[in-house]
Amino acid sequence: MFGRTQRALALIAVLSVTGCEEGAPTAPTSYQRVELSVAPDPLVAVPSTGVTVTVGGSTFDLPWKTSFALIMNLPENASPVDIAILAVNVQQATDGIVVAPAASDDERFRFTPRPQANRIESGGEAVVEFDLWYLLPNGGQEALVTLTASFDTPAGLTTSTVDVQVAP
Repeated sequence: MFGRTQRALALIAVLSVTGCEEGAPTAPTSYQRVELSVAPDPLVAVPSTGVTVTVGGSTFDLPWKTSFALIMNLPENASPVDIAILAVNVQQATDGIVVAPAASDDERFRFTPRPQANRIESGGEAVVEFDLWYLLPNGGQEALVTLTASFDTPAGLTTSTVDVQVAP
C-alpha cells in the first residue's frame, strides 16, 4: 500500500511522463527551507505562580516558566515567505530522553508568542519571542520543546521544525 509520499512521487512521475502544456514549467519547483534556531539553547525554567490552564473542565497550575526567542533565517537566494503558523509542543524528559507519560496523564502548557513581523525577506531574519508555562506529569522541569513554523511560499506551504531541551 502506498503512503502519501509514494503517491505524490508516483503522481509527479506520471505527470512528467505525460508531458506538459506549452508555457508550463518543465523543471520541478525548488523546495524552500527556512532555518530555525532557538536562543538560549538549552532553555532554563524557573518556578512560576498564578498561571493556569483549564482542560476538560479541570484547572491546572503551571509551575514552570521559560522564555526564549525563535529565530527564523531565509537564505539569500530564496523567495520571501510569510509566516503562516507557529506551533509549540512540550514533552517531559529525563536525562535528555523524552519519557511518554501514562495514557491518563498529559503535559499541560500555555504559551504567548510576541512576533515582530509576519514576513521574511530574501536573506533576512525574523524573531518571535515566547513565554512558555508548563506542567509535566512527573512534576519535573526537564522537557523537550518542539517548535514548528509553517510558511507561505510561492511554491506553497513549507514547514520547519526545531527541538530544544529545557535543562533539568
